[in-house]
Amino acid sequence: MQDELKVISIIAPDLMADIGRRAQVLSGIESMQPVGRRALAARLNLPEREVRAAAAMLKDQGLITMDAAGMQLTERAMEVLPGARELSRAMAGLSILEQSLSRLLNVPHVVVVSGNADQDAQALRDVGRAAAQRIHKLLQNGATMAVAGGSTMREVARGMQSAAPMNVTVIPARGGMGSGVETQANTIAAEMAGKLGGRHQSLHLPDNLDAAALQEMMKVQEVAEAFSLLQNSALVVHGVGRADIMAQQRRLSPDVVEILRRKKAVGEAFGDFFDFNGQTVWQAATLSAVIPHQTPTSKMVAVAAGERKAEAIIASTRHDAHDTLITDEGAARRIIALLEEANPGT
Repeated sequence: MQDELKVISIIAPDLMADIGRRAQVLSGIESMQPVGRRALAARLNLPEREVRAAAAMLKDQGLITMDAAGMQLTERAMEVLPGARELSRAMAGLSILEQSLSRLLNVPHVVVVSGNADQDAQALRDVGRAAAQRIHKLLQNGATMAVAGGSTMREVARGMQSAAPMNVTVIPARGGMGSGVETQANTIAAEMAGKLGGRHQSLHLPDNLDAAALQEMMKVQEVAEAFSLLQNSALVVHGVGRADIMAQQRRLSPDVVEILRRKKAVGEAFGDFFDFNGQTVWQAATLSAVIPHQTPTSKMVAVAAGERKAEAIIASTRHDAHDTLITDEGAARRIIALLEEANPGT
């Protein structure tokens, strides 16, 4: 795509801005439809008059409709949407960001969506949709997928589109934690399984079980079956937490919080608290300890957004080998800045 953009910039520099803006508007409508011009302009950080002009041209081409509810894509637009989406991403520099992150973090597949979830809730929804699309590509019939909980994973579940039923099993990658039902791993796994047309296996246990209690619970057939599936998951999808926030959510004691502070913990996943280099500095008693982190047959997908999670994302990808990272522009740019600061000249 970058080569094609270079050619366009040479032979038609006067058209570059208009082409890119129309592609950007088309992609923006797809993620927010139905949407008004003002709301879309704010989301895309464009003057409303430019969005109005681009929308008028797209309407004339039969690609969008406009009514009191807002702008929506037509069936014809769906035919060109993949190309428009890639064009928009390339012109925004997201493709270059993905390549840079893939190299710096040693993650084969990186997807970066526009925006910063710390400032715009739509960015987190877009990250969820992008992660859902990646999951569909990775899942194969007969596979078991383990999914964690949390607000980011809730957006992944919401972003999934119902499609042809798949012979897959979705299982929660952690036990119950906190009080919000919508963000529990059990709830998210059930919603994903429903949209995939697959099977859901519940795990009705608190996440903070110690080894002795877990050993006792394994005598229950339903629990043993769930853990067998968890240990053989082909795909593990999880969010990435900041160490300070997760210490609060896990209600850790002041003594443990002091240990995390002294050992400079920056991130958490599956009960492991790790420093900037990905080294575990403290581990909670958690059900997630049985998850296959780095086996040849298991792929890990990390989903996290917002520049405030940049350190945690770096640490997580250093802590475990990941096949995929889905994030946003805010986190991506901050990650690159942090790594350049830590390793000048790279």
